[in-house]
Amino acid sequence: MVAVVRRDVQGAVLLLLGILLLRLTLGGSYVYYVKVSMKPFLLLTAVVLLALAAWSLWQAWRQSSDLVDDHGHNGVPQVAWLLVLPVLVVFLVSPRPLGAYTAARQLATAPVVAEPAELLPLPAGDPVDLPIADYITRAVWGQGQTLEGRDVRLTGFVTPDPDGGWWVTRLGLACCAADALSFRARVLGAEALPANTWVEVDGRWVRGDSGDPAIPLIEAEDVTRIPEPGNPYE
Repeated sequence: MVAVVRRDVQGAVLLLLGILLLRLTLGGSYVYYVKVSMKPFLLLTAVVLLALAAWSLWQAWRQSSDLVDDHGHNGVPQVAWLLVLPVLVVFLVSPRPLGAYTAARQLATAPVVAEPAELLPLPAGDPVDLPIADYITRAVWGQGQTLEGRDVRLTGFVTPDPDGGWWVTRLGLACCAADALSFRARVLGAEALPANTWVEVDGRWVRGDSGDPAIPLIEAEDVTRIPEPGNPYE
């Protein structure tokens, strides 16, 4: 009796999990948790969960007569339904991407390249849209050689600096939000906007006078507020 009851509850939980995963994936909210490249695997997982749920519920329905105890009641343990609470939380609470709070508590990351000579020249036309990670690589490891005299555009959110000023920031995912890395460049010549405001920063690379070459700087010529992009991570 207990085994069949558990199969019944298991089927319901699998059904909710499958629907939730399908909803997050098709609705695009999955990008707040994992890389975009994971979408096909999430869809496949959702289909498998729904198939397992259908099989479990079918088996439980076929044997439903065995669930009736001596008093004519169903023996479903109510505590088992607590398993659906985490699923309901995700349904009811709208997920949000990581932002300035996370970035401010991480060390800024500079992607590593073997040799600065490997950095290709920027394409023609100004301003050049650059991922912040690419900008950091060129500014730090490439010592700004491919950035000098060029107008670039960085897209990210505002992270205030406790010591004054602000950073244009983007978080990058190696796999999922748990391993997010912070990529950011310090913005000069522009007033800070509220934390987590998404902006496009048009400007030029400048060499820092702080003595720390690991801090990438950009002299802003224009800062434009923009809506949060569909994929907030690099």
